[in-house]
Amino acid sequence: MYKNLLYLLLVALFFGCADTVEFNNPAVQGNFEGQAWRATVHTAATKDGGLIVRAQRGTEVLLLFTTRTDVAQYPLGDNNTSEARFRGVDGTVYSTLNAPDASIQVFPSDGLIEITEFNTVANTVTGSFRFNAFSADGLNSVNFIDGVFFQVPIRQNIVEETGGTTCEIATNAAMMLAAQFGSGNPSPTLCEDYQAALEIQLLSCDDTDGSLQMAFDNLDCDDDDMDGIPNSFEDINGDGNLNNDDTDMDGTPDFLDADDDGDGVDTSAETGDTDGDGTPNYLDNDDDGDSILSSFENAAAGQDTDMDGILDYLDDDDDNDGALTVNENPDPNGDGNPDDALDSDMNGTPDYLQN
Repeated sequence: MYKNLLYLLLVALFFGCADTVEFNNPAVQGNFEGQAWRATVHTAATKDGGLIVRAQRGTEVLLLFTTRTDVAQYPLGDNNTSEARFRGVDGTVYSTLNAPDASIQVFPSDGLIEITEFNTVANTVTGSFRFNAFSADGLNSVNFIDGVFFQVPIRQNIVEETGGTTCEIATNAAMMLAAQFGSGNPSPTLCEDYQAALEIQLLSCDDTDGSLQMAFDNLDCDDDDMDGIPNSFEDINGDGNLNNDDTDMDGTPDFLDADDDGDGVDTSAETGDTDGDGTPNYLDNDDDGDSILSSFENAAAGQDTDMDGILDYLDDDDDNDGALTVNENPDPNGDGNPDDALDSDMNGTPDYLQN
């Protein structure tokens, strides 16, 4: 009995020492589909503000992407933009960014990558991971649990793969969408895309000052006046107060006004920037830049003096005589009303309407 007890103690001591030796050396390992998995090659790199851990065993490749390099937990799956990816022996790629097919859904793509040490002196990274990941068609999955990456060396320019969404990528995507707000009609779809981009940016970036959360919380994609412009995009002065933006000064703020510029044409029907002055037509009461307000060019009635298919309020040469309307002195007193327009031959038809 004592021999047996001694034997068990020796076995326990041996495996305890083995574990200690194992984790005193750089390693990437885990439980893959119920079997021990240990990489034979492993490295790490930082890219676009995030971390990439790459581990390989034969033709199998494990990739872990985090959005930052901070010591922190990085959730996987759902809308989270860190990623775990695995390429199997047969070349099938599984990712936590892939959703399961509805026909076989038992569990979602999910998991967690945790960085517990980012050593800038030794240039190594340590942490843990677990995840469920699906193939692109959502029909097949793989599972890792009890994953560990221990003191993996960070070697720049070694890891070429990209994945997940880093803070830099997410920020650029949100900025590109934000830049579209002032061009033409910012649609509800654009607002929803921007809202989704802000959410990804929140997940990918360290929002220390709360500005991203505030921008996300204040974004209003509703359309109270049903003009096709989301409420937040009718905050012309950008101060967060929708009630003090009244382009046509008619007492109704733009987000409640179906005709923001008061030219007689509903905002929903005015797309683009005809005169290229940087003010979209739905906010511009002189859409063609001819110095006559669109409301005085019978915009609502659809007047087309020269019958060229371009309505006067969008036509910079209303009579099609080759001379731009603005050069035919259509509004000498500059009030936008052409009642005082020049009529050189005194025949009752102003020059800008007479060919």
